[in-house]
Amino acid sequence: MKVLILGGTRFLGRHFVEIALNQGYQVTLFNRGQTNNDLYPNVEKLVGDRVKSDLAALQGRKWDVVIDTAGYFPNLPHLVRDTAELLKDSVNTYVFISTISVYPEFQANGDETLPLYPINQELPQEMNAQAYGTLKAMAESVVQEVYGERGLITRPGLIVGPYDNTGRFTYWIRRISEGREVLAPESPELPVQYIDARDLVQWIYRLISTHKAGVYNAVGPDYSLKLGQFLATCQQVTGSNATFTWIPGQILESQGIQHWQELPLWLPPTMQNTFPCLSNSKALANGLRFRPLAETIRDIWQWDQVEQPEYASGLSQDKETAILCMMR
Repeated sequence: MKVLILGGTRFLGRHFVEIALNQGYQVTLFNRGQTNNDLYPNVEKLVGDRVKSDLAALQGRKWDVVIDTAGYFPNLPHLVRDTAELLKDSVNTYVFISTISVYPEFQANGDETLPLYPINQELPQEMNAQAYGTLKAMAESVVQEVYGERGLITRPGLIVGPYDNTGRFTYWIRRISEGREVLAPESPELPVQYIDARDLVQWIYRLISTHKAGVYNAVGPDYSLKLGQFLATCQQVTGSNATFTWIPGQILESQGIQHWQELPLWLPPTMQNTFPCLSNSKALANGLRFRPLAETIRDIWQWDQVEQPEYASGLSQDKETAILCMMR
C-alpha cells in the first residue's frame, strides 16, 4: 500500500509512519521540512507548506491513501479543501483525524449521530475550544463533500503514547513515579477516556486495508475506566510509594487551578457534563482493539525517562504542596 502522510514527524504522525513501515507499506511524507527532519532518512519526503497553498510537490502523483493529521490552524477548513481537491483523483481514501470536540455537548454513550457545532461560512475569529470544534466540524464537511464514501473520519478524544508532546497523560505517570503525597482531583470515580496512539493508527490501517470508510468515535478503553483506577495503575507500573489526597473540585477552582492544563484529566464541577462518556460501539464493531492500560503506561514511562521532555501541562510542585498543606 502506498501511503501519503501529511506531517509525519510529530507524535501521532510518527506512529503512522513507523507502523506503516513495519507493515511494509511505501511511505511518502509531505511537510515543511522544519520539524525532526532527520527522522526516517530512507522515507521519501516532499516539501511544501499547506498554509501558503504550496502543494506543487503533490501534483502528478498517485497513492492509495492520504492521512491528514492537520493541527490547530485558524484556516483549517481551507487547508483541508485545498489538499482534498488536489488529491481527489490521486488517492483512493482520504483519512482525516478529527476530534470529539466537534460535539458541543456530550451525552452518556453518545454515538456519532450527536449534533456537531454548526457549520458556518465564516471562520471563527477567536481561537478557543468552541472554535476548535467548529473548525474540525467544518473540515469534516469538506472531506465528506469531496470524497463521499471514500472519506474516513475518526474522532479521537485524548490521544496518548510515546512521542506525546502535550504531557497530559505523562504528567500523572511522571508525578506518581516520584512518590510522596500526590494531589488528585475531586474523586476516584471520575471517568477517563483515552486512546493509545498506536492502537488508533493500527486500527485505521486495518480499516483502510478492508476498504471501510465513514465516521467513527475513536475513544477507549472498552470498559468503564475511573480516574482512581488509572492513578493506581500508574503507581503499580512505576513501583511508586505515592499516596493520593483527593481535593474537592470547588477548592481547586478557588485556588485558580487550570483544568486539563495544570491537572490533566480533570474538569471542574461546572463542566462535568463534558466529561468523556462517548460510545465506541461502532469502532469496536469495526475492529478497534486496545492494549492493556498498564502496557500503555509502561511504554510512556520508559520513553519519558529517556527523552525527559519539558511539558506545558502539569501542576507545579509549589502549588501542589501549598494546596496539600492547606487541607491538613
